[in-house]
Amino acid sequence: MENLPDKVGKYDIVDVLGRGSMGVVYKGHDPYVDRLVAIKVASNIDRGEEASEMAQRMFVNEARSAGRLDHANILKVYEAGEADGRPYMVMEYVDGGDTLRSYCKPDALLPIKEVVRLVRQCADALDYAHRSGVLHRDIKPANVMLTRDGNAKIGDFGIARRVGADQTQIVGWFGSPLYMSPEQAQDAEVTQQSDLFSLGSLCYELLAGTPPFLAKGLTGLIQKVVNEDPVPLPQVRPEIPQRLWRVVQTMLAKKLEQRYREGAQIVAELDQVLAELQYAPVQLSDEEKIARMRQLRFFRQFTPGELKEVARAARWERRPIDDVVFAEGSAEEAFFVVADGLVELTMDGAPIRDLEAGDCFGEMGYLQNRPRIGTVKVRRDATLIRIEKDLKSWASLPCQMRFFRVFQDILIDRLRETMKALAKALR
Repeated sequence: MENLPDKVGKYDIVDVLGRGSMGVVYKGHDPYVDRLVAIKVASNIDRGEEASEMAQRMFVNEARSAGRLDHANILKVYEAGEADGRPYMVMEYVDGGDTLRSYCKPDALLPIKEVVRLVRQCADALDYAHRSGVLHRDIKPANVMLTRDGNAKIGDFGIARRVGADQTQIVGWFGSPLYMSPEQAQDAEVTQQSDLFSLGSLCYELLAGTPPFLAKGLTGLIQKVVNEDPVPLPQVRPEIPQRLWRVVQTMLAKKLEQRYREGAQIVAELDQVLAELQYAPVQLSDEEKIARMRQLRFFRQFTPGELKEVARAARWERRPIDDVVFAEGSAEEAFFVVADGLVELTMDGAPIRDLEAGDCFGEMGYLQNRPRIGTVKVRRDATLIRIEKDLKSWASLPCQMRFFRVFQDILIDRLRETMKALAKALR
């Protein structure tokens, strides 16, 4: 505290918020507008000409990059200047804020829905930054703050690149190796898709408690980033929905043509994940699930061992009246068994059939991986048993065969009903 300056420029210094390799961050007060601010002051300015020049360039670069952005999920930069020969930058002060780094440990993980919400905010902020001509190039948990009211704020644009700007920017092989994209690892051209890859790494770590790529040395890490796939998230944390895992996979795609092109695509996908997560799972023990499944005609042929497999893999959801489970043309890869309640299947707006306890729906889209040919809407509050994981990934061979036999019987019964209805219509 004895080294705490009284002022930096016009700002009164209140406290020290943190120290890093490039500078110290003070809590300050702006007497002109009466607000608290965070002030980053270069601390390595006296470490030689090269370090001094780099510090100055990074401060100028961050001020110019972040200073042109105005988004709720990007830390605001108000001003930049120089005091006593040291460059400083005045930023938005986040009261009680922490970084997402604190929530990347297995014993301190955030709820899945909260992670999805925060990553969605980051994707929206990056989409805005990219459309404004700014590439961040160093997205990682330590560079995203979590405000007291639970919102994300992307900061530290020190190595950002402004598209079309001059040579005052930071160039070269920069970024955090644990979160760099394959392009960064190979010193190739970096685009906005590199930021989205890094966001995928951040998302993976927030969900799993470990980065997607780990190795003892930099060479081994680069090898994994460029050539290897991470452990599937549902294997690390079984409650993670398959839809969410597919989004993270797409963010982490090695090839640019397979990766999201812009943050807006991630926002749209995560909106769908959030809609899915809003249905809290029905809290039942495996024994209770098995007991209820035994009463449903869909599972009558299943053995006790097969029902145990289903109980571990399926998600039980409570859906309210008028909720659309899936819409015609959607590509959701899941099928459902109605545990209770009533749902209605329609095609082109015309009612096809009502489905009640023991009936299943969505199996054709699940098996063929094709868009839905109809819409399913809840007509009476329903409990649905949702299975989205590929059968081969969790079911034993006898259990897989049991499902296929039941699907076959259902298909035959529905074909018979259709033929009867057609014959009646032709009379």
